[in-house]
Amino acid sequence: MKMLFAQLCKLYTFFLVAFATIAVGAPLENEIMNPNLKRANIELTLPYCPADHPVYKASLCNSITELMVYCGIGSADDPATTIISYMNCKPDEVCVEHYHAVESELDVPHATCTDTKNKWDNFDNPNAIACSGKTSYISGSKDIEIAIIIYASDGKPIQVDSLYATENDSMLYPINNNMHNYTNVLRNYNKETIQYCFHTGTYADVTAYATAWGISV
Repeated sequence: MKMLFAQLCKLYTFFLVAFATIAVGAPLENEIMNPNLKRANIELTLPYCPADHPVYKASLCNSITELMVYCGIGSADDPATTIISYMNCKPDEVCVEHYHAVESELDVPHATCTDTKNKWDNFDNPNAIACSGKTSYISGSKDIEIAIIIYASDGKPIQVDSLYATENDSMLYPINNNMHNYTNVLRNYNKETIQYCFHTGTYADVTAYATAWGISV
């Protein structure tokens, strides 16, 4: 896949408000600066590149706790200079894949370690549709990016038949088919109710994680 430069953006994590239980992570006070993002006030682990290959291209979740980061030394489109760097999530984090919040760059994958508490599975009925609890977000941004990733019992990403989300019980399009991740950008978001769902199409036991970011360019 042709790797593109990720456009510079700001990612702001925000508090998650669940209907039955409130799970809130306190944001870190420090500001992180790196070559890939200009500014990010975060409570998560972002991918980064080593000094000898400082050009960030893209990243994927190699496993539930490990990022696989594509880095280069020159043009982002030059595969000859690309290396793969591996980095681990913190003990309380999981890796979530998503696509860049700028619409023109939605084909660039990114992996982020986050301490999301939004976790559910299909263990009770593996071939049924499995959905998370309903969630709303408090964000200082008018636009948000939501993401889902699916893991098999061995901790590796696994494709499922369908992945989707709803907003105030209305389907959000597109629906992802035969993929292990899902990303959607919700414009002018204002605390609407979000629910995340998947269907394996098999009898495999899988676990899903979902998270969201406020975005601005």
